[in-house]
Amino acid sequence: MATIWVEIGGRRLSVELVEDGLAMVDGASFQVDVRELGPGRISLLRTGEDGRTYSYDWGADEGAVVIDGDRVKYAIFDPRSLRGRGLASSERGPRLLKAPMPGRIVRVLVTAGESVGAGQACVVIEAMKMQNELKAPKAGVVARLAAVVDETVAAGAVLLVVE
Repeated sequence: MATIWVEIGGRRLSVELVEDGLAMVDGASFQVDVRELGPGRISLLRTGEDGRTYSYDWGADEGAVVIDGDRVKYAIFDPRSLRGRGLASSERGPRLLKAPMPGRIVRVLVTAGESVGAGQACVVIEAMKMQNELKAPKAGVVARLAAVVDETVAAGAVLLVVE
């Protein structure tokens, strides 16, 4: 099963439902009871080390989880892209656009010094015979451009910097 990354209560955690009745949260395993309450909404019950039962109602409120009756904000993010949904989208400071996987640069759609909008297509990378359009992580100016057409890049290679 896939791992999701969430930020809740100021902490970033990896969460994986390994199998029915078992969840892994940051490497710690928990016995859980999961119930689907409707489309996009699940209830998760677990018993803590203190013997208390904790209930999590995911999807009851967009962007929040209800934990034992208290509404707590959360966000899901992707640590590979450094562009979590609202978590790392601060407009302050430079932002890096990195190759999400090894591949070959097919097209470079911007130049150094060019103004770009958040989400604007900047680089096209080909990996496993598929082309992926990589977008600007924020609005700003391309301060550094390292992507070169036909160059092979490793996963995590910095392709450009937006300030």
